[in-house]
Amino acid sequence: MRLLIRADGDARIGGGHVMRCLSLADAAQAAGHHVHFVMIAADGGMADWVRAAGYGVTLMPAASGRDGVQGANRAGPADAVIPMGDGPEGYTDWLRQPMARDAARTAEVAQTMRADWVILDHYGVDRRWVATLREALRPGGADVKLMVFDDLDDRDWAADMVLDQTRLGRAPRRQSALARLSGPQFALLRPEFAKARPAALARRGGTPRRVMIAPGMMDAAGLAPLAVAAITAYNAQKPRADALVAEVVMGSASQSRPEVEAYAAKEPAITVTLDATDMAARMTAADLCIGAGGTTSWERCCLGLPTLSVSVSANQEPGVAALAQAGASVTLSLAQARDQRRLIAALQEVIASAPMLARRAAEICDGTGAARVVSALDRVLRPLREEDAARLFEWRNQPHIRAASLTSDPLVWEDHQAWVRRAVQRDDGVFCIYGEGGRDLGAVSAICTGAGVWRWSFYIGAPESPKGAGRRMLAAFLREMALREDVNEIEAEVLPENAASIHLHRALGFATAPLPENSPALAFRLSTWDVRERLALPHDAPPPPIGPQP
Repeated sequence: MRLLIRADGDARIGGGHVMRCLSLADAAQAAGHHVHFVMIAADGGMADWVRAAGYGVTLMPAASGRDGVQGANRAGPADAVIPMGDGPEGYTDWLRQPMARDAARTAEVAQTMRADWVILDHYGVDRRWVATLREALRPGGADVKLMVFDDLDDRDWAADMVLDQTRLGRAPRRQSALARLSGPQFALLRPEFAKARPAALARRGGTPRRVMIAPGMMDAAGLAPLAVAAITAYNAQKPRADALVAEVVMGSASQSRPEVEAYAAKEPAITVTLDATDMAARMTAADLCIGAGGTTSWERCCLGLPTLSVSVSANQEPGVAALAQAGASVTLSLAQARDQRRLIAALQEVIASAPMLARRAAEICDGTGAARVVSALDRVLRPLREEDAARLFEWRNQPHIRAASLTSDPLVWEDHQAWVRRAVQRDDGVFCIYGEGGRDLGAVSAICTGAGVWRWSFYIGAPESPKGAGRRMLAAFLREMALREDVNEIEAEVLPENAASIHLHRALGFATAPLPENSPALAFRLSTWDVRERLALPHDAPPPPIGPQP
């Protein structure tokens, strides 16, 4: 599998987007896949970080003059640089050139490297970028899929898969997606965090004394000086034996570095570490943290580190609030953190509730999310083969699958073998096996009933399948069926008591359809045109289909 990652990082954007993409890249490379990056060439950018990690980088020049970040309106075309406002327009300075140019150049690199997936982690673009990318890829016949990071949930992406590692619990998304990876179980952490987890959790529970201050790589919000001043004031009120010692961990290019180093020069309890490469070890050794939201929140959860979380930007607010609601963190806004008395009070709350915070945090993230994401990307939708008969027989005969089927009788082996032989030879059906990460998980099929209408059926049969694999299987199948010229609609029949399947069809965009009065099932239909629109797929010159066509 070949992955192309489009992400940027600098003093305005911060380093979290690039760092989490590097975690994904490391997991992909460890699994034997190839990764390349596309980034903007800008002063203070992070291309050197990516190269130092061992990955190739294609740089795009930043726009200037009339192509800069001034004056485009929010409803403008894709070749406009978007202005400030809600949604992507709130992040004008994050995209240094017109969207169309950015997407077209990314498409060129994707075609050159024969990418299977483009991974997009950028708040400065939206569906227009995706549509331009897909159109630019069409002349070469490349069928590249797209996954986007979306922890803002404020725009339509038209992506094949959406990754939102910040979503806790069952909080509903405002923006729909055919397939998604939701929650901290998919948090992109480096492998050393999962490795350090047992030792870190074993040492939690004592009285906190060692504080890590983690304001983010660039600390554009100036959190570190606020935290250092609060700890200094806190220590002034305490006996020496109860004083805290603090380590500020930040990037050497951090904007607050001079102020923090001036504090440390006169306060023995404060030390500064720049460009640390052993964050897991440092978090393990710490007893509590004062830190910004973002990806490091999940690192701290993995290691059960009691934390005072400060949302230093608007995009961090939902994740920080969710951690507080889960009882895994004490939280403040940046404005609240600027009130020293309030910051000290919050620090005291963390100290008092540290054991509980550690337990709740550790329940949220186990540190292996990057491998789960790579496995989901490494998906295969292949035609059914006769040698799959035994596996299908085992899957389909499971009681829970038979109970959800229109025909619930157990399969008979000889009849099943004959059915599989007929299925692989049919010219009016598509029969597929779906897998992720090299493991077959389920089956999905569709049979033409006439006039461009195809009726599908499906199930996930493998035990202990990854969370959400069924929906990802159906999203992949719908995409392929939508690219066929002979498919206009997908229809389904679902038993009324199968609430999970009814919910799934509605989430995928199916609408209810009529059936004869004596039918025991409910009917659903979805236009493949709607699927194309939802994914911003080109509307002509489809690629080769996944199975035989009538």
